[in-house]
Amino acid sequence: SLIKITPFTSNASCVNGGLIIESGVDKNKNNILDSLEIDQKQTVCNGVSAEQDSVIFLPIPNASSNTTSVNPVITGDLIKFKKSNYPGVDSIIFVASPYVGDITNSSVVDLYDITDRQTIAGSSLSSNTLFNSDFIQSGNLFNNIPDKEITLGISQHSSNQGFFAASGTAYLFLYRH
Repeated sequence: SLIKITPFTSNASCVNGGLIIESGVDKNKNNILDSLEIDQKQTVCNGVSAEQDSVIFLPIPNASSNTTSVNPVITGDLIKFKKSNYPGVDSIIFVASPYVGDITNSSVVDLYDITDRQTIAGSSLSSNTLFNSDFIQSGNLFNNIPDKEITLGISQHSSNQGFFAASGTAYLFLYRH
């Protein structure tokens, strides 16, 4: 599956702007979500919308990174995150856009608990896509994220020493039931 995220400044139902999130299966395996492959489309508003959002979109500030090392680089600072501060949320998905400069390499990105200095289990995302900003997502991480206030970031590394690997913006999508 692929996810395409397109920001917008405002519209009739999202006065503060937001994101259009499209997802689907990459049927032709070109690592691009083509218009005929889009299965779902959702608009997520910044701030309060006309309707109660069933998805909360949280960017992880300062999470972009690049390296040529197999040793992880820790970036990002989503401070004071506590999942219980989001009533009704029962699913948390990590979304990022890892990419490389050479397809023989992979960029590996994990959601990282900076407070406890550990990777969030099940969050690892890997891609050998060249200089592309397509987003990929983890499964549901709700039960893997601690039940306390933490600072979240990303851990990113190259799968091959000396090869360029990077990640663009990273997000958490919190789904309400």
